[in-house]
Amino acid sequence: MFSHLRKHFGRGIVDSGETRVKESGLSSQSNGGQRQDFWGMSNAGRETSSPGTDLREKQAKKEKERLIEELQLITEKRNDLRDRLRFLTERSMKNRPYFRPNPYYEDLERMEEAVMSILHNLEMENTVIHENNQKLKKEITFSRSQKVQDSWNWTHTSKRAS
Repeated sequence: MFSHLRKHFGRGIVDSGETRVKESGLSSQSNGGQRQDFWGMSNAGRETSSPGTDLREKQAKKEKERLIEELQLITEKRNDLRDRLRFLTERSMKNRPYFRPNPYYEDLERMEEAVMSILHNLEMENTVIHENNQKLKKEITFSRSQKVQDSWNWTHTSKRAS
């Protein structure tokens, strides 16, 4: 990407030994036309760039930043469109006559169907058992109340007879 930008701005070969002037207020006049590297040592054979070059460098830097932002936006849009395309194609894959799914995936789908069928049957069986349990509870309650009623009636009739 950076090689493309260098070509675009006309900087094919960059001197990797070149260093920049400290931005701590030093101007090109204060260092005698020499650049200073990171530790403050001067490079005797080099001269600072002219104001025109600085302006071009600033413009190139702004253009580079703009292009990077534009590239990021384009990449983001591309990824979004890829995701949407993947979603649409995966959804319609089963409708295509030439699509042959993975055999392991087919086995997995069959196993899922079998498990879901067993789960459904167990749920239905559970509801039937629950309903039967409720009926039996009602019958037990009714028979207990009948026994209590019968024993009460028996004790009262035996007291009347005596």
